[in-house]
Amino acid sequence: MTTYVIAPDSFKGSLSAVQFCEIACTVIAQCDPDAQVISLPLSDGGEGFVESFLFAGLAEKETVWVADPIGRKTRADFAWQPQTATAIIEMAQASGLPKLKNEERNPLQAHTYGTGQLIDAAIKRGAKKIILGLGGSATNDGGMGALHALGLPFLDDKGKEVGLGGQALKTIASIGDLPPELLEIEWLIASDVTNPLLGKTGATSVFGPQKGVNERNFDALENGLENWALKIAEKTGRQVKDLPGAGAAGGMAAGFIGLLGAQVKPGFEVLNSALALEKTLSAQKVDWLITGEGRLDEQTRFGKLPMQMALLGEKYSIPTVAVCGSLGTHPSELPEFKAVFSILSRPMAELDAFRFAPMLLKQTLYSIIALLKR
Repeated sequence: MTTYVIAPDSFKGSLSAVQFCEIACTVIAQCDPDAQVISLPLSDGGEGFVESFLFAGLAEKETVWVADPIGRKTRADFAWQPQTATAIIEMAQASGLPKLKNEERNPLQAHTYGTGQLIDAAIKRGAKKIILGLGGSATNDGGMGALHALGLPFLDDKGKEVGLGGQALKTIASIGDLPPELLEIEWLIASDVTNPLLGKTGATSVFGPQKGVNERNFDALENGLENWALKIAEKTGRQVKDLPGAGAAGGMAAGFIGLLGAQVKPGFEVLNSALALEKTLSAQKVDWLITGEGRLDEQTRFGKLPMQMALLGEKYSIPTVAVCGSLGTHPSELPEFKAVFSILSRPMAELDAFRFAPMLLKQTLYSIIALLKR
């Protein structure tokens, strides 16, 4: 009997990690009905982070109504562990890029206020520890919107509260007193981003273009984040300007590290510990490990989730197969994988690739399992 472990990240915008696992289970049941399948939908802290905990039965689902990146009402979930009073929150649930149409993307106005409302709901639920997954944001506001929703006042030079969005950061003259209950919470950020807040590898330069950053608004956003770092340093003495990882989620990491003293761990490391991935891989004979995400390229080697799974596969002598939407490098550049497959069977528009992703994944996995089964 063949044992498969299915452990993908999401194909952002088209397939969740849970959907990937469900499709894989269906295909394996058809192609290799005697096989054992272990599903482990994963996330690096972005889209699907909460779902990973819920799917594994490690937490209960809580649903609340919050603001999306431009202030409309949207539903968002967080995972709640009553025994440890821990809330697992994914900022993309409230403030993620998929919440907006392409024409609605405007980092000057987009904000994280809804993520703050999500966090506030967890605090009212009794949270003593909050694990905040960062990734996939539509925002460039340094987390100011979320912190404002949690009761932190941000004032201009006339003593009035500033507005929301990346455009408001440059108008902050001072930060008011932090609600004391926020400092009693243990804050842990789950993120695999190592980019600093500012500069050529910072939040605005690297992640901004997909959110609507262009030559007309770049300076306002970059200068806003620079002022944000300055005001944080004046308030708490913490220097986040050049801190690796501070640029995650449009600089949201900088705000929570600088003002709330949040600690940071790679998202994969958080899930690896919570789901006991290594125990799963070492406790029994696993024949094949199948992982993947929306795009595999030269960046995959630098800590991306599929590579982390491939390295675990090597550790326990399990061959790893990767499946992706877009393959941006030659498979020989990713020798940790036994094989790499793109689900795209022909050139197609991005919209069509997103729409047909479930069917394309099913077809690709059918061929893979037919090849792998013993």
